[in-house]
Amino acid sequence: MNTLELKPGDKIGVFFYDDKRGAKAVIEEVDKVSPTGIVTLKSGTRYTSKGTEIGALGDPTYLCTTQKAQAVIEKAEQRKQQKEEEYKAYIASPEGRRDKAAASAVNAAIKALNQYGWYADVDGHMDAMESEIEQIIKKYVSEHKPIS
Repeated sequence: MNTLELKPGDKIGVFFYDDKRGAKAVIEEVDKVSPTGIVTLKSGTRYTSKGTEIGALGDPTYLCTTQKAQAVIEKAEQRKQQKEEEYKAYIASPEGRRDKAAASAVNAAIKALNQYGWYADVDGHMDAMESEIEQIIKKYVSEHKPIS
């Protein structure tokens, strides 16, 4: 990519990642381009003439075409939709309903204890008790059928 061809106001893709973590890219607007090819976006992020982020903390981002960025954005949206559908299917399943019921019951029990003055302690006893309550409730809901 030749950054010297960019002009202020042009749209450009910013590529973050496309791996096991998922996919992420955005489309941003160019604010200015220096004579040496350094690109500054409206967000304030600066890129070298080769398209790599200047002063990145952690994983750097890269400039890319808007078409590539759009493809990555669509891929991320598809993954998000797929995970959402899988979660809905899990929640609709009997074991998903059991887990959701157990989690809600544990939250209600802990909230009731907190309301009357028993808060999470530094020794971790409340966390251990929360785990024990969850095990008891999961055992109960696995042994008994829900009332329809």
